[in-house]
Amino acid sequence: MKKMYLKMLFIGVAMLALWSCSGNNDANQQVAAPVTQEQPVQAAPVDSTMAQPQAQAAPADAAAATAQGLPDAITAFIKQHFPNATIAGVEPDHDHGGLEYDVYLNDGTQIDFDANNQWEKVESMKGVPAFFIPKAIASHVKGSYQNTVITKINKEYNGYEVELNNGVELRFDGSGRFMGMDD
Repeated sequence: MKKMYLKMLFIGVAMLALWSCSGNNDANQQVAAPVTQEQPVQAAPVDSTMAQPQAQAAPADAAAATAQGLPDAITAFIKQHFPNATIAGVEPDHDHGGLEYDVYLNDGTQIDFDANNQWEKVESMKGVPAFFIPKAIASHVKGSYQNTVITKINKEYNGYEVELNNGVELRFDGSGRFMGMDD
């Protein structure tokens, strides 16, 4: 149930990001972060009298405002690996005994970080960046599933789970050796 909810939430965020990038939105509109039972960390509302100075701010400043409360290690990681994206929303998660974060970028990418601020899942409908995909997994997918894109990679305790844009789910061990298809 939670997996289905997260997929629906991710699709909603991706659609919102695409709409906000279409140029049809007004400069005074704010893009809301995804709403869940736990309130995501959000930037304070913009005062219309302050709109002019904020409109001149660099995109990195807008991302920093949205990422308020996000650990520095995560913010630095996002700036390094997604230099052209900004943080659209952050959802703190207390499911596994520590504080984890689900981060939503304005390009439709979702990155889940564990309690040690390490990525554990990356999902992007346009394709997961190559940085996240071990070479053995990339090679297997390229050789066996031509004309597909990896849209999700999930680190698990015993390896990786990968989802392709055609809906196929694959399992790999920790060294990237193919283990089989997921049900």
